[in-house]
Amino acid sequence: MVVAIAVVGGFKSEIRAKATGFMGSVTLVPPGQSPLNEGFPFADSLSYAAALDSLRCVESLSPVAYRSGLIKTSDAIAGVYFKGVDSLYDFSFFASCLSEGSLPDFSGGVSNDVMISRALADDLAISVGDKMTCYFIGEDIKVRRFDVCGLFDAQLDEIDKTFALVDIRQVRRLNGWSKAGTSSMEVRIPRRADIDAAAASVENLVSDRMTDDDPSLFTISVKRIYAHLFDWLALLDLNVVMILALMMAVAGFNMISCLLIILFRNISTIGILKSLGMTNRAVSGVFLRKAAALVGKGMLVGNALALALCLIQKYTHLIKLDPANYFVSYVPIDFNWLQIVAVNVISFIVIMLILSLTSIFVSRVSPAVTMKVD
Repeated sequence: MVVAIAVVGGFKSEIRAKATGFMGSVTLVPPGQSPLNEGFPFADSLSYAAALDSLRCVESLSPVAYRSGLIKTSDAIAGVYFKGVDSLYDFSFFASCLSEGSLPDFSGGVSNDVMISRALADDLAISVGDKMTCYFIGEDIKVRRFDVCGLFDAQLDEIDKTFALVDIRQVRRLNGWSKAGTSSMEVRIPRRADIDAAAASVENLVSDRMTDDDPSLFTISVKRIYAHLFDWLALLDLNVVMILALMMAVAGFNMISCLLIILFRNISTIGILKSLGMTNRAVSGVFLRKAAALVGKGMLVGNALALALCLIQKYTHLIKLDPANYFVSYVPIDFNWLQIVAVNVISFIVIMLILSLTSIFVSRVSPAVTMKVD
């Protein structure tokens, strides 16, 4: 049970981190637009930006700008979204999955640095240090040459192959926007914070603090943007609940078998105790206390083994997975101590309730029969 909780928690934590790494946890966009909005820019100077940034559930607030384009090499071509960010953007996600090269530096003048995924680089036969020719098609065709500074490997091929990270000033120029033109505002929250609660808090603050001079914006949760990923995680939750229920049932019936063996071996003792005046409840209590000690020892050993196995996997990544199917290259582990304690307590209570059924056996033992001497 502990291993199941840790593994499912690991999957949820890793995939959530990857989804929010690309798009943020909550995104502010103009009405009717997606976060990849190219046609309806707004100024990033929001009157409530400081209040939003000071929310307890908000770690950072970043303007981003998008432009779709084509990357062309001598042998291949690929369509991607060029995501423009500034020097204050939180690069921690891209730093964590940096595969080769370095993060882009947008702190000086307009930078030509670009960061793409390793999967896309392999498809296009591009390496770190190469120049990448890109075409942007609109009323006219614009051409830009970027310098590949780094490759990231997020192992979400369907997503990371469609994004390239560039200087936001480059995207604003390509789109013909002002120096404050923005596609959307990304809101990042702490790793374990509740996304739905954070989205509600952001939405409430925006609606309360928005003035006539502010652009009309609404919130989109990353759960809505990448619904297929979070639906898969919700299915994992259902699976683990079923697994835990089955494990509790099996453990309970195994303990009943164990306790019945103890009762059969001590059937004459039960008869003696009942003949001395002990009630059925008191006699059952003696054996339930013995069973509780066995359950407790078993749970201690089980927890120790489970935590040891999980720690080995967490720090060695011994068990590998195919990232094409599981979005990660190894079995991830994440300890949610509240859930681990809860499953231990609930398991103990459920097993003891199941074992209390043995009182029926004790009530049927007759002292007159068990104490007969031939």
